Amino acid sequence: MYDIVIIGSGPAGYTAALESAKRKYKVVLIEKDLHNLGGTCLNEGCIPLKGLLYYSKFLKDYNEIIKVVTDKIKKIREGLLVRLKNAGVDIIEGTASFISKDEIKCNDKNIKAKNFIIATGSAQKQIYNNPNVFNTKKIFNLTKTPFSVLIIGGGAIGCEYASFFNKMGTDTTIVEILPSLLYGEDEELVRTLEREFKKNKIKIFSNSKVAEIKKDGYITIDVNNEKVELKSDFIFEATGRKAQIDELNLDAIGVTKTQKGFIDVNCSMRTNIPNIYAAGDCIETPMLAYTAYAEAEVAVKHIAGENPDPIDYKFIPKIVFSFPQAGSIGFNEIKAQMHKINYNVYKYFFKANGKAVVEGCETGFIKLIEDKEEQRIIGGFVIGDEIVDMMNELSIMINNKIKIYDILKSVHVHPSYSEIIVEALKYGKI
Repeated sequence: MYDIVIIGSGPAGYTAALESAKRKYKVVLIEKDLHNLGGTCLNEGCIPLKGLLYYSKFLKDYNEIIKVVTDKIKKIREGLLVRLKNAGVDIIEGTASFISKDEIKCNDKNIKAKNFIIATGSAQKQIYNNPNVFNTKKIFNLTKTPFSVLIIGGGAIGCEYASFFNKMGTDTTIVEILPSLLYGEDEELVRTLEREFKKNKIKIFSNSKVAEIKKDGYITIDVNNEKVELKSDFIFEATGRKAQIDELNLDAIGVTKTQKGFIDVNCSMRTNIPNIYAAGDCIETPMLAYTAYAEAEVAVKHIAGENPDPIDYKFIPKIVFSFPQAGSIGFNEIKAQMHKINYNVYKYFFKANGKAVVEGCETGFIKLIEDKEEQRIIGGFVIGDEIVDMMNELSIMINNKIKIYDILKSVHVHPSYSEIIVEALKYGKI
């Protein structure tokens, strides 16, 4: 009998395995297809897409970019396998399904455990059942850069792929059913992103939906109840994801699901069955690899009786790796008002930062929200190049409730993009 069985090898699954092994638990990781070790993030999501975006800055041959990125993915996957084996994690390739709350079947073999962590991730919703429509799984099947692309969906994935194809010289169009790209994010940040996209000749149709996809490359879209016909030789679907849990036989053991079909868990990542936990994209929380890491840690710590702090999801940073990049964390002005918080706003532009000017990356700004009474940052919104480290720094500041006067004591390297945070607090009060 195992102490912990983990189903799925994505960010939540392999983190849970490593954390369990570190605590000397007897643990097995079950993965349906070991060629997919690392899950969506490594094989078709975060890593491949960030690789495409990075190499599109230097390379213009599509097949060369695909080869480089594929090689990097293989290297990471092989390294992950070594880490798991060196940690003492048993690994089984196969499909798991529950027989009871204490037992699963995999490869015609029954496996018993004291605890289970479900980390089977998510799958892309396929709204358009059409051979001309591609998604993240099929993107590597392309043999050349398309002349034109129509992207259905203006969320993070749609915006990132729009930036990639646009960088490769492809005529790029986004069709978004909601009123804007990244709908629900800070309005000023979204307006800036849309302006930069349009400046780069990315066409945006918001409040629009695809009405018909024809075989000859023509697409009819409904724009504010008016029909518009577009032509594109490539259609990419980025319309959201659903929990990948159908094969687990959860209904037979009574695991509760949410209305949207995700596994329902409490703040300890525990389902309604006391020894069964879930983490990552299969639960209804932000679909981010680093959120999955945190959730997996909470699940293992709870099994170990370590009484972990619950995750505060409103203070998890989000970033879109588009050109320019866009990031957010915490409260904007509207949310601060809703929570009746007395606040200050600080704003500072990239064009006032030496490194940004020297590197030709002057587009963008940072906006910070301060809780006046607490004298600390409760929200941060950044658009521009090279903002990842700034978002990490803001996450540390916000989640650790660091006072602004303590932030200002720190001396930042010059020139650096992260100086913008301190400069905003010193000189950017609105």
